[in-house]
Amino acid sequence: MIEFYIIWISEAYIFLYGVVRVGKMYKRKIFSRKKKRLRYARIRTLVMLALIAVCSVAFFQNKGKSKDEEKLVNSYAIGTTDEADTANNNSVNADNTLINGMNEDYTDKKAKDDSEEEKEDIKSKKIDDWRLILVNADNPVPDDYTFELTSLDEFRTFDSRAIGDLKKLIEDCRRETRGVIWVQSGYRDRSAQERLYNDKVKQYMDSGKSREEAEKLAVTSVSKPGTSEHEIGLAVDFNYANFEFENTKAFKWLMENAHKYGFILRYPEGKQSITKVVYEPWHFRYVGKEHAEVIKSKGFCLEEYIEYLKNQQ
Repeated sequence: MIEFYIIWISEAYIFLYGVVRVGKMYKRKIFSRKKKRLRYARIRTLVMLALIAVCSVAFFQNKGKSKDEEKLVNSYAIGTTDEADTANNNSVNADNTLINGMNEDYTDKKAKDDSEEEKEDIKSKKIDDWRLILVNADNPVPDDYTFELTSLDEFRTFDSRAIGDLKKLIEDCRRETRGVIWVQSGYRDRSAQERLYNDKVKQYMDSGKSREEAEKLAVTSVSKPGTSEHEIGLAVDFNYANFEFENTKAFKWLMENAHKYGFILRYPEGKQSITKVVYEPWHFRYVGKEHAEVIKSKGFCLEEYIEYLKNQQ
């Protein structure tokens, strides 16, 4: 009998313990649900407060603004033609007209000033500058023309006033191109020029030309004695003085940089009708740096540049 009571009590205890556990679990679920509901309520409250704040700001910004002011802004945005727009457009157009007029006046004045400045600059480059002495078939070397020579090497000389620029040109060309460049001919006296000219005439006559034909052909590549730039010590022939020079690094460098040292290609391609001399890629002439820069920028030969200077005076 005692064992029965013990078993009954044990089972009762287990039952009651289970009931208590189930009660606790149910209580926790209820608490969790309340907690979630409270969290959602807080979020809803915050959202509502935010909406109220935004609406309040918008209300106070628009408060006090008249319907006319709103219409003016809107009409300007869509381009209507009410009186306010007309006044604004007239004002803008007037301002634009004034600004455009000022710009045109400034542009015209600047162009005029630049033109006058260029003319004054050109006038300062006098045609009687020794560097611009023109020697060709129509302009022989003046009888009273004198100058000093300085040796470039054992055999060649050049005008003392320009030899420094010639030496610098050769030095820089060699360094920058690592190519070969030397002076084949600089100053030539009258007898040397006469010998070269006669040899050229004889060469054409030996090919079957008459003397008159030979002389006409000869002067296109070798000037008559007294009409050669070599006789004034300002002309230089580079390397072998033939058309192969055009394919060298030195020639390409000279075409880009010679003017920086005061030299120009004296007989450019396409200028034979003016110079009366065929294209000679090896023949360069010293005219001074400022003259050389203008000649290169404008694509002139020396004859054209001198005529240009005359027209500016």
